[in-house]
Amino acid sequence: VVVKAEIPGMAKEDINLYIEDNFIKISGEKQKSNEYKEENTYRSERFYGSFSRVIPLPSEVQSEKARADYKDGILSITIPKSENARIRGRNIPIQ
Repeated sequence: VVVKAEIPGMAKEDINLYIEDNFIKISGEKQKSNEYKEENTYRSERFYGSFSRVIPLPSEVQSEKARADYKDGILSITIPKSENARIRGRNIPIQ
């Protein structure tokens, strides 16, 4: 199972990743501050924001073998399916 999430402007240390057998939880907090100084002017701006997303997985996975990479604002998570993976849904024909 491969999951890709766009998380631009974050440091990988500020992203939390939790994987269970049937879902992934991605969360984090962004903190940024800007300062502007001139002869008679001083301005300081601070931006804070947190996020959290739970992503259900299509089948059971082996969470202990998960890998995650963060490059250029994209978090890529690769998790092998469980040996006894069950499909939780199925197509139903419409009568």
